[in-house]
Amino acid sequence: MDPSEIKKANIEFHSRLASKYREQPFFRPENLRRVRSLLSSMAAETGGGRLLDIGCGTGFIFDLGHDLFAQLDGIDITPQMLDLVTPRPNVRTRIAAAEALPFEDATFDVVTMYSVLHHLPDLASALHEARRVLRPGGILYADESPSRHYLDALPRLSALPALPPALVPEFDRLANDARTFSELYQISPNITRLAMVQNYYVGGLTEENLRELLAAAGFSNVSIRFRRFAGEDDLRRRRGESAVAEVQSYLSSVLPISRALFKFFELKAHS
Repeated sequence: MDPSEIKKANIEFHSRLASKYREQPFFRPENLRRVRSLLSSMAAETGGGRLLDIGCGTGFIFDLGHDLFAQLDGIDITPQMLDLVTPRPNVRTRIAAAEALPFEDATFDVVTMYSVLHHLPDLASALHEARRVLRPGGILYADESPSRHYLDALPRLSALPALPPALVPEFDRLANDARTFSELYQISPNITRLAMVQNYYVGGLTEENLRELLAAAGFSNVSIRFRRFAGEDDLRRRRGESAVAEVQSYLSSVLPISRALFKFFELKAHS
């Protein structure tokens, strides 16, 4: 794949999405609470000095963590996204790519990459850059990146005579992802596929590959938590948050057998 074409596709994709970005599922209250808690923990662990958000978009991480860190910087390649970041005295943004960060070595206490990894064709370069700008003992946090284990497993269910009811919406969402973006945001399916390059063309977001890439970049103490299991939204509506927590706990206890049931990774690693 041509990196320049992928970059152009990501800019077009996110430009069209920008004004409605807060409609994305990760803005739901239960996820906001979860991410806020994670940021609070990382601020306490590192001293809450400086945070860099790679692919900051409209400021999802800034909105949740601006009062937890002394200084927050963000980079993105899409000006329309940065235009929607809420101005704050301790928040600065600029146009830049994840593979070429405009910062000195050992500058940040925390680097975040929320819903970013699957948009990057060259994960190795991006992770090396994240490691370079982190101070010793700093933390990398990445999240909301689709798991290849899930993306590979769900389509195989089409061979079944009938899908379990809880999996029907999950299967439809995955099968019609590009079409949905076309209908809702007038983004062509080809642009969507190019923008989500890891999902459609590279397929690098497996637990094994991520651990290998992080180790090669110089990270240690890698923690990969699987989250958002298939059918979770339906269970939350019918049975509430406690039922979701119980199923999450059980599925986590039988990993790695259950990892194909989880949509996303929540990743933390130390420099």
